[in-house]
Amino acid sequence: MGETILEVSHLSVRRSGQSAVEDVSFALAAETDTALVGPNGAGKSTLVQALLGLIPRQGG
Repeated sequence: MGETILEVSHLSVRRSGQSAVEDVSFALAAETDTALVGPNGAGKSTLVQALLGLIPRQGG
């Protein structure tokens, strides 16, 4: 694996009083392809918004 360009540890986000993302950890390596997939309501958009600092994180 190459250079790590993003590392997330124990990220949690609550929205409307409910857990939307809970204890997510991962690392992205440079020059790799990555996909974020899952069913509607799984927290994909919430995860990206939290990574960009658009919504507050509860932890991580």
